[in-house]
This record gives sequence, C-alpha cells and structure tokens, in this order.
Amino acid sequence: MCDGAEKDLYAVLGASPSDSVQQLRHRYQQLARKYHPDRLEAQCSVEAESGVKNFLEADAAWRILSDQNKRRQYDMLRRDECLYKYHCRCGGGFSVAEDEVQEETKSRQQDNEKGEAERGWHRGVVVCCDTCSLSLCVKKTLNV
Repeated sequence: MCDGAEKDLYAVLGASPSDSVQQLRHRYQQLARKYHPDRLEAQCSVEAESGVKNFLEADAAWRILSDQNKRRQYDMLRRDECLYKYHCRCGGGFSVAEDEVQEETKSRQQDNEKGEAERGWHRGVVVCCDTCSLSLCVKKTLNV
C-alpha cells in the first residue's frame, strides 16, 4: 500500500496481487511451516516471539486473501489509497494513480538534470473527468 501504516498483505505472504489463490496458498503454507509455534518451541524466546508474530501476520493475510470477496475489497482499498482524487463541478470526479504522477515527476526531474526542459514549459499528467469532458493537468512540484 502506498505509505500506509498497515503492512501490505501480499508482501506479508511474499506474493504479488496477480498471484492466483493456489499460489497464495502455497506461499502461506511455506510460511506456516517455517513459523508455526509448534516448530519454534526449541528456539530462544526472542526468536520464537518473532516467529509467532510472523505466523500470525501470515495467517491474517491468508484469511483475507483466500476469500474472493474479502480479497476484492482489500484490492479496492489498496488501489484507492494510491489515488489522488478531486470532485468535478458536474458531480463526477477525477482520479489519478500516485505512481503515474511520481513517474511523470521523475521524468521531469531527469529532463531538468539534463537541461532538456524548456523554460516555462511544465509537463504533467492530464486527467479526464469520469462523467463529463472536462480535463485537468496534474503537476507535482519538484524539490529542487
């Protein structure tokens, strides 16, 4: 998730959002075997506590990602957290992904470093309203 306080459930399992349920299950089973509390009894208490914590995180991630409806809701929340949104005067809205704005900003920064940026010319991401024909140009200021 984008700068969220919560851990990304896919990262907890060492998976990606495009992985199938079978692939997620396989990754969960690997982690469960590695960090299950019954297997960690012989280890020192610090390692065992860390292992139990990892096991509980993996278990919680699996419980959400294994259920199709919960996974869909999680993916929608995850996607929404990485969006910039603005309401249009028509009642619709504008939305652009954070990574799209960052990519454009990085490209603009590289142009500035190379000296290729034209004076007075500012690039940005053009975002269209989801209901009308109005468009906005989204620019992120560079920290120069």
